[in-house]
Amino acid sequence: MIAKKQFSFTRMAAIGRRCVKKQVPMISILLVLAGAAGASQAKPAPDESSRPQKTQKAPTLDQILDNITGSELNHKGLDQSNLAIDQLVQKADALMRKAGKERTNQLNGKEPNSPLSHVLGQAIFALTDAGSYLLKLKELQNALIAVQAPAAVPKADAHQTCKDLNLQFKAIGTDLKNLKLSVKTLPLPQRAIADLIIWDMESKLNSAIQRIRQRTLQVGKALAVESELKLEAR
Repeated sequence: MIAKKQFSFTRMAAIGRRCVKKQVPMISILLVLAGAAGASQAKPAPDESSRPQKTQKAPTLDQILDNITGSELNHKGLDQSNLAIDQLVQKADALMRKAGKERTNQLNGKEPNSPLSHVLGQAIFALTDAGSYLLKLKELQNALIAVQAPAAVPKADAHQTCKDLNLQFKAIGTDLKNLKLSVKTLPLPQRAIADLIIWDMESKLNSAIQRIRQRTLQVGKALAVESELKLEAR
């Protein structure tokens, strides 16, 4: 009897895990919000334009984050960082489309106001604000490029960009809090697994957010607008 109960519990847990992985891509959502799972020190590949072209693997999230936050503040480094921002925003957009499609299915289903629908909605908000923040950071970096090489890019309003960054950073913090609250409304098996994933990712997520925050402050300092950046820690 005990063995039978244990088998049933194991089977139910396995089914719950598959359900969560299918319907609530929390791992992917948190990875994109973090920018990467951790903070590896991957270095950009050397210029191989003179060598025969080979099929290149897409950069990992770790490498994208490193390229955003670890590149130099000269024209070449800022271009590298901006390219990595575009790559990360593209990943976030792709994930939002998937979340949006699943949410539409939920809204058209038997339970349009289901807890899962709310979780997906909060995840979309978080991804949207995270993408907006990254694009504003790109604007700030373009302003620094313009100072270093005036003919390179159109001049940007660094002061307004700082105001926008402040608002977006605050919005991201609110979005993540609301996402956690929404997870608490999920049915127990899904909630337990989602909570476990969030707990596992928490430190990595915070580390990545702080790295991007620090990068923003570095660019602001180079533009002499650091005092205008009010990026309050979460």
